[in-house]
Amino acid sequence: MKPWEFSDGENHLCLTLSGDLQVDSLGSFEKEAANRAKAPAYILVDCQALVEISMAWLRTLVILQKTLQQGGKALRLYQVKPSVASFIQAQGLENALPIRGNLREAMVDLGLAAKVSLDVNFINPFLDATMKVLEVQTQTLCRPGSLTRKVAGDARFVADVSGVIGLVSDAFNGSVVISFPEKTFLTVMSRMMGEEIKQISKEIEDGAGELTNMIFGQAKLTLNQKGYGIKTAIPSVVCGHGHSVQGVTSGPVVVVPFETDAGPFFIEICMSAGVRSDLPAA
Repeated sequence: MKPWEFSDGENHLCLTLSGDLQVDSLGSFEKEAANRAKAPAYILVDCQALVEISMAWLRTLVILQKTLQQGGKALRLYQVKPSVASFIQAQGLENALPIRGNLREAMVDLGLAAKVSLDVNFINPFLDATMKVLEVQTQTLCRPGSLTRKVAGDARFVADVSGVIGLVSDAFNGSVVISFPEKTFLTVMSRMMGEEIKQISKEIEDGAGELTNMIFGQAKLTLNQKGYGIKTAIPSVVCGHGHSVQGVTSGPVVVVPFETDAGPFFIEICMSAGVRSDLPAA
């Protein structure tokens, strides 16, 4: 198996390097790299599995970088092991072969993705996932309301059952919460279970975690295709009359209320401090 592979991204090329890159693996790469450079495209180089790289390989990557730049494009390395990064720096090539921490940072650096911002582009995948999951799993049609910033102590956003899941990536962290009044939750769970549920039990509480996990999973898939690098997380459930879930960070919290024929509910998305949000306060 060759230690490199090109693949097509949405608006760029992906290059994965792995193992120990020495001179004997260079010839076929140079040919394909030359062909790729004839129609310049941004190249994102995943070095997560790269253990060692020779000077000959570095020279070839520098040549590829210069060829791309002549066509107005460039490449970026990301997820580079410290030993490999130190070798690149020791050769004085840190400017010729810029290294970024993760895929999203590399995409932002090349202008392929916006800096992390708690805006509609980040939130919409969660809204779409919420509507799809509720419709498919509970036969409940949802209509989202206006997005607003949550203000600490706002008594409007309290619930009886909440599913909570963490948002974790190399660039930011936060949480997603789906919160239900008791009446709404019992109706939704009755539809999900196919039988009438009249009171909240431990088993029924877990349904909030299941819904949250499914919503998170679908939204994560969409966002990671855009380079956010969100990692897998385990949901938890908060149950108690009239509770409010505190964000895991001191950053902005956006609330989206939903209306359904089963009753209202809302989701909250909290992001780490330093993440911008231009949405209005609630």
